[in-house]
Amino acid sequence: MNTADDIAMLWRNSSDALNRISGRGILSAAEVLHQVRVQNGVVLVAGNGGSSSTAAHFAADLTKFTRRIGFPHLRTVALTNDISCLTAWTNDDDPALALAHLAEPWLQGEHLVGTNAVVLFSVHGGSREGLVSNNLVELASLARSHGASVIAVTGFDGGALGDLADVHVNVEMDVEPYATPGVESLHLLIAHAICLAMRTTGEDL
Repeated sequence: MNTADDIAMLWRNSSDALNRISGRGILSAAEVLHQVRVQNGVVLVAGNGGSSSTAAHFAADLTKFTRRIGFPHLRTVALTNDISCLTAWTNDDDPALALAHLAEPWLQGEHLVGTNAVVLFSVHGGSREGLVSNNLVELASLARSHGASVIAVTGFDGGALGDLADVHVNVEMDVEPYATPGVESLHLLIAHAICLAMRTTGEDL
């Protein structure tokens, strides 16, 4: 297989996976986030590697693109943007708990149970054996223990995050070297679709 064939395969596999993405899952995610907005809660967003940039992009769009007259400004935090605090926790404690430590202050205290949400982007969804992306799995577990909704946007079989999520949007790609770039690309499209739905959620959904 040559370079042109590889690119064609990426396009083809991504197109096939796009057609299998659950529209209901995207709308469910938008509905959950709308409830957070109405109740003036907080949305925490995270991912590892390339998914951390998707998380940051999504947080920016949730903050600005989804704004609507008559609703509170949606409060959104991209946890992996706080490099100083993230690396401090990673250096001084179990790295798997670093994101959970960053998230905990946002998930307790003045906020009512059920008004917050955590959105996690992960290609593999974290291994069920706790070997890969365990920081995201620990964050999801913490969120559930505090009554926050968990939205997982994954690839492959969804992994541990898919198992833990209240809303799971999965990109069905699992053949490398096409799966990782394909999943990451479609995750950004999913993020944009959720934000687009947020602009009308509460009116006709």
